[in-house]
Amino acid sequence: MTPASESSITRREWLIALAIALATLTLTLLPYWLGDQFARGDRQFTGVIMNPEDSQSYFAKMLEGYDGNWLYTIPFTTEDHAPAFVGGFYLALGHLARVLGLSLEAMWHLARVAADVLLFLVTFGFIAAFLREPRARWTAYLLALFGSGLGWLLFLLDQPYWLGAFPVDFKMPEAHLFFTALTFPHVAFGTALILASLWLSRRAIISGDWRIALGAGAANLLLAIVYPFLIYLIVATLGLAWLYRLIRSRRVRWRETILLAISFLLPAPLVLYYAVTLATNPVMRAWDAQAVTPSPPLPHYVVAYGVMVALGLLSLARRRAELTFLWMWVLAAALLVYAPLNAQRRFVEGVQVPLAILATVGLVEVALPHFAQTRAFRWLAARPRYSTAGLERLVIAMVLLLMGLSNAYVLASTSVTASIEQPYPLFRSRDEIAAVGWLRANSARSDTVIGAYETGNYVAAHAGNRVVLGHWAETVDWERKFEEVESFYSTATDDARRQLLARYGVRYVWWGARERGLGGFDPARAEYLRRVFANDQAQVYRAEFP
Repeated sequence: MTPASESSITRREWLIALAIALATLTLTLLPYWLGDQFARGDRQFTGVIMNPEDSQSYFAKMLEGYDGNWLYTIPFTTEDHAPAFVGGFYLALGHLARVLGLSLEAMWHLARVAADVLLFLVTFGFIAAFLREPRARWTAYLLALFGSGLGWLLFLLDQPYWLGAFPVDFKMPEAHLFFTALTFPHVAFGTALILASLWLSRRAIISGDWRIALGAGAANLLLAIVYPFLIYLIVATLGLAWLYRLIRSRRVRWRETILLAISFLLPAPLVLYYAVTLATNPVMRAWDAQAVTPSPPLPHYVVAYGVMVALGLLSLARRRAELTFLWMWVLAAALLVYAPLNAQRRFVEGVQVPLAILATVGLVEVALPHFAQTRAFRWLAARPRYSTAGLERLVIAMVLLLMGLSNAYVLASTSVTASIEQPYPLFRSRDEIAAVGWLRANSARSDTVIGAYETGNYVAAHAGNRVVLGHWAETVDWERKFEEVESFYSTATDDARRQLLARYGVRYVWWGARERGLGGFDPARAEYLRRVFANDQAQVYRAEFP
Protein backbone atom coordinates (compact mmCIF):
# COMPACT_ATOMS: atom_id res chain seq x y z
CA MET A 1 0.00 0.00 0.00
CA THR A 2 1.09 3.63 -0.53
CA PRO A 3 2.74 5.27 2.49
CA ALA A 4 0.37 7.63 4.27
CA SER A 5 2.69 10.61 3.96
CA GLU A 6 2.66 10.39 0.15
CA SER A 7 -1.10 9.92 -0.17
CA SER A 8 -1.67 13.04 1.93
CA ILE A 9 -0.29 15.43 -0.72
CA THR A 10 -3.15 17.69 -1.69
CA ARG A 11 -3.81 19.25 -5.05
CA ARG A 12 -3.22 22.65 -3.49
CA GLU A 13 0.24 21.55 -2.32
CA TRP A 14 1.12 20.35 -5.82
CA LEU A 15 0.01 23.68 -7.27
CA ILE A 16 2.11 25.59 -4.75
CA ALA A 17 5.08 23.32 -5.46
CA LEU A 18 4.61 23.99 -9.19
CA ALA A 19 4.42 27.74 -8.61
CA ILE A 20 7.67 27.65 -6.62
CA ALA A 21 9.24 25.51 -9.34
CA LEU A 22 8.27 28.00 -12.06
CA ALA A 23 9.52 30.94 -10.00
CA THR A 24 12.84 29.16 -9.47
CA LEU A 25 13.03 28.33 -13.17
CA THR A 26 12.51 32.01 -14.01
CA LEU A 27 15.54 32.91 -11.89
CA THR A 28 17.68 30.38 -13.74
CA LEU A 29 16.68 31.92 -17.08
CA LEU A 30 18.03 35.35 -16.14
CA PRO A 31 21.72 34.91 -17.12
CA TYR A 32 20.75 33.37 -20.46
CA TRP A 33 18.34 36.20 -21.24
CA LEU A 34 21.01 38.77 -20.34
CA GLY A 35 23.59 37.05 -22.54
CA ASP A 36 21.21 36.91 -25.49
CA GLN A 37 19.97 40.50 -25.14
CA PHE A 38 23.17 42.34 -24.33
CA ALA A 39 25.84 40.71 -26.53
CA ARG A 40 28.05 43.59 -27.65
CA GLY A 41 29.66 44.43 -30.95
CA ASP A 42 30.18 41.49 -33.26
CA ARG A 43 29.96 38.99 -30.42
CA GLN A 44 27.24 36.36 -30.23
CA PHE A 45 26.14 34.49 -27.11
CA THR A 46 26.75 30.75 -27.48
CA GLY A 47 23.88 29.86 -25.16
CA VAL A 48 25.95 28.44 -22.28
CA ILE A 49 27.10 30.25 -19.15
CA MET A 50 29.80 27.92 -17.82
CA ASN A 51 32.05 25.01 -18.75
CA PRO A 52 32.02 25.68 -22.51
CA GLU A 53 34.35 22.75 -23.23
CA ASP A 54 31.99 20.05 -21.97
CA SER A 55 28.98 21.96 -23.26
CA GLN A 56 30.30 21.64 -26.82
CA SER A 57 30.68 17.91 -26.27
CA TYR A 58 26.95 17.75 -25.56
CA PHE A 59 26.19 19.85 -28.64
CA ALA A 60 28.35 17.49 -30.72
CA LYS A 61 26.16 14.57 -29.65
CA MET A 62 23.03 16.57 -30.40
CA LEU A 63 24.40 17.38 -33.86
CA GLU A 64 24.95 13.70 -34.60
CA GLY A 65 21.41 12.96 -33.49
CA TYR A 66 20.16 15.83 -35.66
CA ASP A 67 21.96 14.21 -38.59
CA GLY A 68 20.03 10.98 -37.94
CA ASN A 69 22.55 8.94 -35.98
CA TRP A 70 21.86 6.89 -32.86
CA LEU A 71 25.51 5.94 -32.40
CA TYR A 72 28.14 8.51 -31.44
CA THR A 73 31.37 8.89 -33.38
CA ILE A 74 33.73 11.14 -31.42
CA PRO A 75 34.52 14.19 -33.61
CA PHE A 76 37.06 15.57 -31.13
CA THR A 77 39.74 13.06 -32.12
CA THR A 78 41.28 11.89 -35.39
CA GLU A 79 41.57 8.18 -34.63
CA ASP A 80 39.19 5.94 -36.55
CA HIS A 81 36.83 3.99 -34.32
CA ALA A 82 33.48 2.26 -34.26
CA PRO A 83 30.60 4.48 -33.15
CA ALA A 84 28.72 3.53 -30.00
CA PHE A 85 25.49 4.29 -28.17
CA VAL A 86 26.89 6.75 -25.65
CA GLY A 87 25.48 10.17 -24.83
CA GLY A 88 22.06 8.79 -25.71
CA PHE A 89 20.22 11.66 -24.00
CA TYR A 90 21.78 14.27 -26.28
CA LEU A 91 21.53 12.06 -29.36
CA ALA A 92 17.79 11.86 -28.65
CA LEU A 93 17.56 15.64 -28.23
CA GLY A 94 19.18 16.05 -31.63
CA HIS A 95 16.59 13.76 -33.23
CA LEU A 96 13.82 15.66 -31.45
CA ALA A 97 15.22 19.01 -32.64
CA ARG A 98 15.10 17.80 -36.24
CA VAL A 99 11.52 16.54 -35.87
CA LEU A 100 10.36 19.78 -34.22
CA GLY A 101 12.29 22.01 -36.61
CA LEU A 102 14.29 23.62 -33.79
CA SER A 103 17.89 24.76 -33.64
CA LEU A 104 20.18 22.81 -31.35
CA GLU A 105 20.42 25.82 -29.02
CA ALA A 106 16.63 26.07 -28.76
CA MET A 107 16.37 22.34 -28.11
CA TRP A 108 19.06 22.59 -25.42
CA HIS A 109 17.17 25.27 -23.52
CA LEU A 110 13.78 23.62 -23.98
CA ALA A 111 15.27 20.43 -22.52
CA ARG A 112 16.74 22.34 -19.59
CA VAL A 113 13.40 24.00 -18.82
CA ALA A 114 11.53 20.69 -18.94
CA ALA A 115 14.18 18.86 -16.90
CA ASP A 116 14.23 21.60 -14.25
CA VAL A 117 10.47 21.59 -13.71
CA LEU A 118 10.49 17.79 -13.57
CA LEU A 119 13.36 17.85 -11.07
CA PHE A 120 11.63 20.33 -8.77
CA LEU A 121 8.32 18.45 -8.73
CA VAL A 122 9.95 15.05 -8.21
CA THR A 123 11.92 16.63 -5.38
CA PHE A 124 8.71 17.76 -3.71
CA GLY A 125 7.15 14.32 -4.11
CA PHE A 126 10.25 12.67 -2.67
CA ILE A 127 10.23 15.04 0.31
CA ALA A 128 6.54 14.39 0.94
CA ALA A 129 7.30 10.67 1.23
CA PHE A 130 9.20 11.41 4.46
CA LEU A 131 7.60 14.55 5.88
CA ARG A 132 3.88 14.79 6.64
CA GLU A 133 3.67 18.16 8.39
CA PRO A 134 3.18 21.00 5.84
CA ARG A 135 5.64 23.42 7.48
CA ALA A 136 8.36 20.76 7.42
CA ARG A 137 7.61 19.92 3.76
CA TRP A 138 7.89 23.52 2.61
CA THR A 139 11.04 24.10 4.66
CA ALA A 140 12.68 21.01 3.16
CA TYR A 141 11.49 21.91 -0.35
CA LEU A 142 12.95 25.41 -0.18
CA LEU A 143 16.12 24.12 1.44
CA ALA A 144 16.50 21.52 -1.32
CA LEU A 145 15.89 24.02 -4.12
CA PHE A 146 17.84 27.00 -2.81
CA GLY A 147 20.18 25.59 -0.18
CA SER A 148 23.92 25.40 -0.71
CA GLY A 149 27.00 25.53 1.52
CA LEU A 150 29.33 28.04 3.10
CA GLY A 151 31.64 28.40 0.14
CA TRP A 152 31.05 32.15 0.20
CA LEU A 153 33.00 32.25 3.49
CA LEU A 154 36.13 31.13 1.63
CA PHE A 155 35.75 34.13 -0.65
CA LEU A 156 35.31 36.46 2.31
CA LEU A 157 38.47 34.99 3.85
CA ASP A 158 40.32 35.49 0.53
CA GLN A 159 40.79 31.72 0.13
CA PRO A 160 39.16 30.96 -3.24
CA TYR A 161 41.64 28.13 -3.85
CA TRP A 162 41.84 26.80 -0.32
CA LEU A 163 43.77 23.50 -0.23
CA GLY A 164 44.32 23.83 -3.97
CA ALA A 165 40.65 23.50 -4.92
CA PHE A 166 37.80 25.86 -5.80
CA PRO A 167 34.77 25.76 -3.44
CA VAL A 168 32.24 23.03 -4.19
CA ASP A 169 29.41 25.59 -4.16
CA PHE A 170 30.86 27.34 -7.23
CA LYS A 171 32.65 24.49 -9.01
CA MET A 172 30.28 21.52 -9.04
CA PRO A 173 26.81 22.00 -10.62
CA GLU A 174 25.80 18.56 -9.40
CA ALA A 175 26.36 19.54 -5.76
CA HIS A 176 23.24 21.70 -5.22
CA LEU A 177 19.89 21.70 -6.99
CA PHE A 178 19.77 25.39 -7.91
CA PHE A 179 23.23 25.18 -9.50
CA THR A 180 22.10 22.00 -11.26
CA ALA A 181 19.00 23.71 -12.65
CA LEU A 182 21.04 26.70 -13.78
CA THR A 183 23.41 24.73 -15.97
CA PHE A 184 22.98 21.44 -17.84
CA PRO A 185 19.78 19.60 -18.80
CA HIS A 186 21.26 16.11 -18.40
CA VAL A 187 22.34 16.85 -14.83
CA ALA A 188 18.84 18.05 -13.90
CA PHE A 189 17.17 15.10 -15.63
CA GLY A 190 19.69 12.67 -14.14
CA THR A 191 19.03 14.00 -10.63
CA ALA A 192 15.27 13.64 -11.15
CA LEU A 193 15.82 10.04 -12.23
CA ILE A 194 17.92 9.28 -9.13
CA LEU A 195 15.11 10.61 -6.95
CA ALA A 196 12.47 8.70 -8.93
CA SER A 197 14.46 5.46 -8.80
CA LEU A 198 15.04 5.58 -5.04
CA TRP A 199 11.50 6.83 -4.37
CA LEU A 200 9.96 3.97 -6.39
CA SER A 201 12.37 1.38 -4.99
CA ARG A 202 11.40 2.34 -1.46
CA ARG A 203 7.72 2.21 -2.32
CA ALA A 204 8.18 -1.21 -3.92
CA ILE A 205 9.82 -2.50 -0.74
CA ILE A 206 7.04 -1.06 1.45
CA SER A 207 4.17 -2.26 -0.73
CA GLY A 208 5.69 -5.47 -2.10
CA ASP A 209 4.40 -4.48 -5.53
CA TRP A 210 6.54 -5.81 -8.39
CA ARG A 211 4.96 -3.28 -10.80
CA ILE A 212 6.43 -0.43 -8.79
CA ALA A 213 9.77 -2.25 -8.91
CA LEU A 214 9.48 -2.27 -12.70
CA GLY A 215 8.85 1.47 -12.55
CA ALA A 216 12.09 1.84 -10.62
CA GLY A 217 13.74 -0.30 -13.30
CA ALA A 218 12.48 2.06 -16.00
CA ALA A 219 13.96 5.00 -14.08
CA ASN A 220 17.25 3.11 -13.81
CA LEU A 221 17.23 2.37 -17.54
CA LEU A 222 16.74 6.05 -18.35
CA LEU A 223 19.47 6.94 -15.85
CA ALA A 224 21.82 4.49 -17.59
CA ILE A 225 21.15 6.41 -20.83
CA VAL A 226 21.43 9.90 -19.35
CA TYR A 227 24.22 9.42 -16.79
CA PRO A 228 25.45 5.79 -16.85
CA PHE A 229 27.93 5.81 -13.97
CA LEU A 230 25.33 7.15 -11.52
CA ILE A 231 23.87 3.65 -11.48
CA TYR A 232 26.69 3.04 -8.96
CA LEU A 233 24.94 5.49 -6.62
CA ILE A 234 21.61 3.65 -6.91
CA VAL A 235 23.27 0.28 -6.34
CA ALA A 236 25.28 1.56 -3.36
CA THR A 237 22.28 3.26 -1.71
CA LEU A 238 19.89 0.32 -2.12
CA GLY A 239 22.65 -2.13 -1.26
CA LEU A 240 23.37 -0.36 2.02
CA ALA A 241 19.64 -0.14 2.81
CA TRP A 242 19.25 -3.87 2.08
CA LEU A 243 22.28 -4.70 4.22
CA TYR A 244 20.98 -2.58 7.10
CA ARG A 245 17.63 -4.36 7.08
CA LEU A 246 19.41 -7.70 6.86
CA ILE A 247 21.47 -6.92 9.96
CA ARG A 248 18.43 -5.60 11.83
CA SER A 249 16.21 -8.60 11.05
CA ARG A 250 19.03 -11.17 10.97
CA ARG A 251 17.48 -12.84 7.98
CA VAL A 252 17.33 -12.35 4.23
CA ARG A 253 14.11 -10.67 3.18
CA TRP A 254 13.67 -12.57 -0.05
CA ARG A 255 10.69 -10.61 -1.36
CA GLU A 256 12.57 -7.33 -0.96
CA THR A 257 15.66 -8.85 -2.52
CA ILE A 258 13.71 -10.02 -5.56
CA LEU A 259 12.01 -6.64 -5.93
CA LEU A 260 15.35 -4.86 -5.86
CA ALA A 261 16.73 -7.34 -8.40
CA ILE A 262 13.74 -6.60 -10.67
CA SER A 263 14.58 -2.88 -10.55
CA PHE A 264 18.01 -3.62 -12.02
CA LEU A 265 16.89 -6.05 -14.74
CA LEU A 266 15.95 -3.36 -17.28
CA PRO A 267 19.25 -1.37 -17.20
CA ALA A 268 21.45 -4.49 -16.96
CA PRO A 269 21.77 -5.14 -20.74
CA LEU A 270 22.71 -1.51 -21.42
CA VAL A 271 25.26 -1.48 -18.59
CA LEU A 272 26.72 -4.70 -20.03
CA TYR A 273 26.84 -3.04 -23.47
CA TYR A 274 28.85 -0.16 -22.02
CA ALA A 275 31.28 -2.60 -20.42
CA VAL A 276 31.77 -4.49 -23.68
CA THR A 277 32.23 -1.20 -25.58
CA LEU A 278 34.98 -0.08 -23.21
CA ALA A 279 36.65 -3.47 -23.45
CA THR A 280 36.61 -3.64 -27.26
CA ASN A 281 36.75 -0.02 -28.46
CA PRO A 282 40.19 1.47 -27.71
CA VAL A 283 39.17 5.07 -28.55
CA MET A 284 36.13 4.94 -26.28
CA ARG A 285 38.34 3.37 -23.62
CA ALA A 286 40.88 6.17 -23.98
CA TRP A 287 38.07 8.73 -23.60
CA ASP A 288 36.89 7.00 -20.45
CA ALA A 289 40.43 6.88 -19.05
CA GLN A 290 40.90 10.63 -19.55
CA ALA A 291 37.45 11.61 -18.21
CA VAL A 292 38.60 11.86 -14.60
CA THR A 293 36.74 14.24 -12.27
CA PRO A 294 38.38 13.78 -8.86
CA SER A 295 36.85 14.96 -5.61
CA PRO A 296 38.23 18.01 -3.83
CA PRO A 297 39.85 17.55 -0.41
CA LEU A 298 37.42 16.42 2.29
CA PRO A 299 37.32 19.82 4.08
CA HIS A 300 35.65 21.29 0.98
CA TYR A 301 32.77 18.85 1.36
CA VAL A 302 32.54 19.86 5.02
CA VAL A 303 32.20 23.49 3.94
CA ALA A 304 29.58 22.54 1.34
CA TYR A 305 27.47 20.20 3.46
CA GLY A 306 28.62 20.60 7.07
CA VAL A 307 25.72 22.75 8.30
CA MET A 308 23.10 20.46 6.79
CA VAL A 309 24.81 17.34 8.11
CA ALA A 310 25.03 18.89 11.59
CA LEU A 311 21.31 19.73 11.54
CA GLY A 312 20.61 16.30 10.14
CA LEU A 313 22.43 14.62 13.03
CA LEU A 314 19.93 16.26 15.37
CA SER A 315 17.23 14.24 13.59
CA LEU A 316 18.68 11.07 15.14
CA ALA A 317 17.06 12.16 18.39
CA ARG A 318 13.65 11.54 16.79
CA ARG A 319 14.45 7.85 16.15
CA ARG A 320 12.36 7.83 12.98
CA ALA A 321 13.02 4.57 11.19
CA GLU A 322 12.07 5.88 7.73
CA LEU A 323 14.93 8.38 7.87
CA THR A 324 17.45 5.52 7.84
CA PHE A 325 16.93 5.20 4.09
CA LEU A 326 18.11 8.80 3.64
CA TRP A 327 21.18 8.20 5.75
CA MET A 328 22.02 5.22 3.52
CA TRP A 329 21.97 7.56 0.53
CA VAL A 330 24.24 10.07 2.29
CA LEU A 331 26.60 7.25 3.33
CA ALA A 332 26.68 5.84 -0.21
CA ALA A 333 27.62 9.26 -1.61
CA ALA A 334 30.30 9.71 1.06
CA LEU A 335 31.87 6.37 0.13
CA LEU A 336 31.70 6.88 -3.64
CA VAL A 337 33.20 10.39 -3.76
CA TYR A 338 36.55 8.88 -2.77
CA ALA A 339 36.12 5.47 -4.39
CA PRO A 340 38.65 4.50 -7.10
CA LEU A 341 36.29 5.56 -9.89
CA ASN A 342 36.85 8.23 -12.54
CA ALA A 343 33.64 10.09 -11.75
CA GLN A 344 34.31 10.62 -8.04
CA ARG A 345 32.83 14.06 -7.51
CA ARG A 346 29.76 13.30 -9.64
CA PHE A 347 28.37 11.02 -6.94
CA VAL A 348 27.20 13.95 -4.81
CA GLU A 349 24.46 14.44 -7.38
CA GLY A 350 21.09 14.70 -5.67
CA VAL A 351 22.44 14.33 -2.14
CA GLN A 352 21.14 17.83 -1.40
CA VAL A 353 17.62 16.35 -1.19
CA PRO A 354 18.10 13.75 1.58
CA LEU A 355 20.25 16.24 3.46
CA ALA A 356 17.51 18.87 3.17
CA ILE A 357 14.97 16.43 4.63
CA LEU A 358 17.25 15.36 7.47
CA ALA A 359 18.28 18.94 8.23
CA THR A 360 14.63 20.01 8.29
CA VAL A 361 13.74 17.28 10.78
CA GLY A 362 16.67 18.34 12.94
CA LEU A 363 15.70 22.00 12.70
CA VAL A 364 11.90 21.83 12.96
CA GLU A 365 11.45 18.85 15.26
CA VAL A 366 14.50 19.13 17.50
CA ALA A 367 16.30 22.48 17.42
CA LEU A 368 13.25 24.78 17.30
CA PRO A 369 11.34 23.10 20.17
CA HIS A 370 14.50 23.23 22.27
CA PHE A 371 15.11 26.87 21.33
CA ALA A 372 11.48 27.73 22.14
CA GLN A 373 12.07 26.67 25.73
CA THR A 374 14.95 29.07 26.31
CA ARG A 375 14.37 32.12 28.51
CA ALA A 376 15.29 34.59 25.74
CA PHE A 377 12.85 33.02 23.27
CA ARG A 378 9.98 32.96 25.76
CA TRP A 379 10.68 36.59 26.70
CA LEU A 380 10.54 37.64 23.04
CA ALA A 381 7.44 35.55 22.35
CA ALA A 382 5.65 37.34 25.19
CA ARG A 383 6.15 40.75 23.59
CA PRO A 384 3.03 42.23 21.92
CA ARG A 385 4.45 42.14 18.37
CA TYR A 386 5.92 38.64 18.61
CA SER A 387 4.59 35.10 18.84
CA THR A 388 6.09 31.65 19.16
CA ALA A 389 5.01 30.67 15.64
CA GLY A 390 6.30 33.94 14.19
CA LEU A 391 9.70 33.60 15.83
CA GLU A 392 10.00 30.03 14.62
CA ARG A 393 9.22 31.17 11.06
CA LEU A 394 11.87 33.86 11.44
CA VAL A 395 14.49 31.28 12.50
CA ILE A 396 13.58 29.06 9.55
CA ALA A 397 13.78 32.03 7.17
CA MET A 398 17.21 32.98 8.54
CA VAL A 399 18.50 29.43 8.07
CA LEU A 400 17.18 29.36 4.49
CA LEU A 401 18.77 32.74 3.78
CA LEU A 402 22.12 31.64 5.19
CA MET A 403 22.09 28.42 3.21
CA GLY A 404 21.14 30.20 -0.01
CA LEU A 405 23.95 32.75 -0.11
CA SER A 406 26.25 30.71 -2.33
CA ASN A 407 23.50 30.15 -4.88
CA ALA A 408 22.72 33.87 -4.83
CA TYR A 409 26.38 34.49 -5.62
CA VAL A 410 26.30 31.94 -8.46
CA LEU A 411 23.25 33.62 -10.00
CA ALA A 412 24.76 37.10 -9.62
CA SER A 413 28.13 35.98 -10.97
CA THR A 414 26.71 34.28 -14.06
CA SER A 415 24.45 37.27 -14.69
CA VAL A 416 27.39 39.67 -14.56
CA THR A 417 29.41 37.35 -16.80
CA ALA A 418 26.62 37.21 -19.36
CA SER A 419 25.71 40.90 -19.36
CA ILE A 420 29.00 42.70 -18.70
CA GLU A 421 32.14 40.55 -18.94
CA GLN A 422 31.04 38.43 -21.93
CA PRO A 423 34.26 36.37 -22.10
CA TYR A 424 35.45 34.14 -24.89
CA PRO A 425 34.43 31.36 -25.57
CA LEU A 426 31.02 31.87 -23.92
CA PHE A 427 30.74 34.65 -26.51
CA ARG A 428 32.24 34.23 -29.98
CA SER A 429 32.55 36.55 -32.92
CA ARG A 430 29.86 36.31 -35.57
CA ASP A 431 32.60 35.91 -38.17
CA GLU A 432 33.93 32.83 -36.38
CA ILE A 433 30.44 31.36 -36.19
CA ALA A 434 29.95 32.10 -39.90
CA ALA A 435 33.16 30.23 -40.72
CA VAL A 436 31.95 27.24 -38.75
CA GLY A 437 28.69 27.44 -40.69
CA TRP A 438 30.68 27.37 -43.95
CA LEU A 439 32.42 24.18 -42.84
CA ARG A 440 29.10 22.65 -41.89
CA ALA A 441 27.68 23.37 -45.36
CA ASN A 442 30.74 22.70 -47.54
CA SER A 443 32.77 19.90 -45.96
CA ALA A 444 32.25 16.27 -45.11
CA ARG A 445 31.95 15.17 -41.49
CA SER A 446 34.96 12.93 -42.05
CA ASP A 447 37.11 15.91 -43.08
CA THR A 448 39.58 16.78 -40.33
CA VAL A 449 40.22 20.36 -39.20
CA ILE A 450 43.25 21.64 -37.30
CA GLY A 451 42.99 24.71 -35.11
CA ALA A 452 43.62 25.94 -31.59
CA TYR A 453 41.98 24.08 -28.72
CA GLU A 454 39.03 26.49 -28.38
CA THR A 455 38.52 26.45 -32.15
CA GLY A 456 38.44 22.67 -32.41
CA ASN A 457 36.06 22.48 -29.46
CA TYR A 458 33.49 24.60 -31.32
CA VAL A 459 34.08 23.27 -34.84
CA ALA A 460 33.51 19.65 -33.82
CA ALA A 461 30.28 20.56 -32.03
CA HIS A 462 28.69 22.81 -34.65
CA ALA A 463 30.25 21.88 -37.98
CA GLY A 464 30.55 18.19 -37.15
CA ASN A 465 34.08 17.82 -38.55
CA ARG A 466 36.72 15.74 -36.89
CA VAL A 467 39.36 17.91 -35.26
CA VAL A 468 42.93 17.27 -34.22
CA LEU A 469 42.36 18.91 -30.85
CA GLY A 470 39.11 19.87 -29.18
CA HIS A 471 38.33 18.29 -25.81
CA TRP A 472 40.30 17.39 -22.69
CA ALA A 473 38.67 13.95 -22.44
CA GLU A 474 37.44 13.05 -25.92
CA THR A 475 40.63 13.96 -27.82
CA VAL A 476 42.82 10.88 -27.50
CA ASP A 477 46.18 11.80 -25.97
CA TRP A 478 45.10 15.42 -25.88
CA GLU A 479 48.12 16.83 -24.01
CA ARG A 480 50.53 15.62 -26.71
CA LYS A 481 48.25 16.93 -29.44
CA PHE A 482 47.96 20.25 -27.64
CA GLU A 483 51.75 20.64 -27.89
CA GLU A 484 51.74 19.53 -31.54
CA VAL A 485 49.07 22.05 -32.51
CA GLU A 486 50.85 24.82 -30.66
CA SER A 487 54.08 23.91 -32.46
CA PHE A 488 52.27 23.78 -35.81
CA TYR A 489 51.26 27.44 -35.48
CA SER A 490 54.46 28.66 -33.87
CA THR A 491 57.88 27.05 -34.30
CA ALA A 492 57.46 24.13 -36.70
CA THR A 493 59.10 24.11 -40.13
CA ASP A 494 57.04 23.69 -43.28
CA ASP A 495 58.21 20.08 -43.58
CA ALA A 496 57.11 19.38 -40.01
CA ARG A 497 53.76 21.01 -40.68
CA ARG A 498 53.20 18.94 -43.81
CA GLN A 499 54.07 15.78 -41.88
CA LEU A 500 51.60 16.67 -39.12
CA LEU A 501 48.84 17.34 -41.64
CA ALA A 502 49.52 14.02 -43.34
CA ARG A 503 49.71 12.09 -40.05
CA TYR A 504 46.27 13.22 -38.93
CA GLY A 505 44.71 13.36 -42.40
CA VAL A 506 43.98 17.07 -42.04
CA ARG A 507 41.80 18.51 -44.81
CA TYR A 508 41.31 22.07 -43.47
CA VAL A 509 43.51 24.49 -41.56
CA TRP A 510 41.77 27.12 -39.46
CA TRP A 511 43.33 30.55 -39.13
CA GLY A 512 41.75 32.94 -36.63
CA ALA A 513 42.59 35.06 -33.61
CA ARG A 514 43.53 32.10 -31.41
CA GLU A 515 45.81 30.64 -34.05
CA ARG A 516 47.50 33.98 -34.74
CA GLY A 517 48.18 34.24 -31.03
CA LEU A 518 50.11 30.96 -31.05
CA GLY A 519 52.87 32.13 -33.35
CA GLY A 520 54.05 33.55 -36.65
CA PHE A 521 52.85 30.92 -39.09
CA ASP A 522 51.10 32.48 -42.09
CA PRO A 523 49.09 29.85 -44.03
CA ALA A 524 48.76 32.25 -46.98
CA ARG A 525 52.47 31.68 -47.65
CA ALA A 526 52.21 27.89 -47.61
CA GLU A 527 52.09 26.49 -51.14
CA TYR A 528 50.29 23.35 -49.94
CA LEU A 529 47.35 25.37 -48.54
CA ARG A 530 44.60 27.12 -50.52
CA ARG A 531 42.23 29.59 -48.93
CA VAL A 532 38.60 28.56 -49.41
CA PHE A 533 36.84 30.87 -46.96
CA ALA A 534 37.66 34.23 -45.41
CA ASN A 535 36.08 37.05 -43.45
CA ASP A 536 37.46 39.66 -41.06
CA GLN A 537 38.03 37.25 -38.14
CA ALA A 538 38.49 33.77 -39.60
CA GLN A 539 40.02 32.08 -42.60
CA VAL A 540 39.83 28.44 -43.69
CA TYR A 541 42.49 26.79 -45.88
CA ARG A 542 42.26 23.46 -47.69
CA ALA A 543 45.34 21.26 -47.58
CA GLU A 544 46.32 20.23 -51.10
CA PHE A 545 49.20 17.83 -51.49
CA PRO A 546 50.60 16.72 -54.86
